[in-house]
Parts: sequence; structure tokens; C-alpha cells
Amino acid sequence: MPGKQKEIEFLGIPEMRKQFESLTGSLQRRVLRQAVNAGATALSSAIRKATPRDTGTLKKSVKRKPSSKWRSGKAAASKGIIGATVGYDIQKAPHWNLIAYGHKAVYWGHETGERVPGQTYFQKAAKNAGPAIRAKITAKAKQALPKAIVKQMTK
Repeated sequence: MPGKQKEIEFLGIPEMRKQFESLTGSLQRRVLRQAVNAGATALSSAIRKATPRDTGTLKKSVKRKPSSKWRSGKAAASKGIIGATVGYDIQKAPHWNLIAYGHKAVYWGHETGERVPGQTYFQKAAKNAGPAIRAKITAKAKQALPKAIVKQMTK
């Protein structure tokens, strides 16, 4: 499985590494997929908490998408890529980029030459959530690994 070493080193638990490497490829992918999805869920909730709330549309539009649902999901899977994307649903909140990056100020249909500054809540939330994401990934891997070992033994 390409890139397997990096994910395991990210967990930082040597005992788990030996157990993980004893699993079959499909069970390894299952454990990694569950851990990555747990991390993506933690990131999306951190971003949702940091998102400014006016009408709530932007906050509700924060979504996570596993790599299996990507447009190139089958190609990614064939290369051994397991991941998740966290971002905004453009259908629900097409204005997310105006809030995040800023825009020209337009009042009553006239450009004023002023610029409304962007709010960097997305980047700040992602940066601050790092330890929580690692903890969720590790906890989910610790939870999923014994189940995968039992499943392999029963086969």
C-alpha cells in the first residue's frame, strides 16, 4: 500500500504499528478510512464553530467528503490514497469566498473603491484544531484496530 508508513508514523504508537502491519490490505484501508473520517469530522466541527453566523447558511454549509466520493475517487483508491475533504457546499453557500477572502465594497449598486477585508476563520480553525484532530484520529484507530484484528482472526 503506497504511503502506508506516513499514516502510521502520524499515529506515533509503535505497538499499534506492528498490529496494523499484521492486517490484510483491505482491513488496513478500513482502519485508516475510519481514522481519517474521524479527523475530518473533528475538523469540520471546529470550522463550523469558528464560522461567523449571520443567517446560519454558511455555518450549515460546512461539509466533509471522503475520498471515495471525490470526482476522481476510483483513481485515488487505485493509488492507495485515503483522505477526506472539508469545505463549503457551494450550492448552499456560494458566497463563502467573499466572506473568507474579502471583496470590493458595493453600496446601493456603486463601487466605492473600498475593500471589505476577509475573515480568516477557516484557516485559524484548521490550525487550532490540529491537536484535537490528531487525538480523534488516534482514538478512532485504537478503537478500530482491535475490531479489525478480530475480524481477520474469524476469516
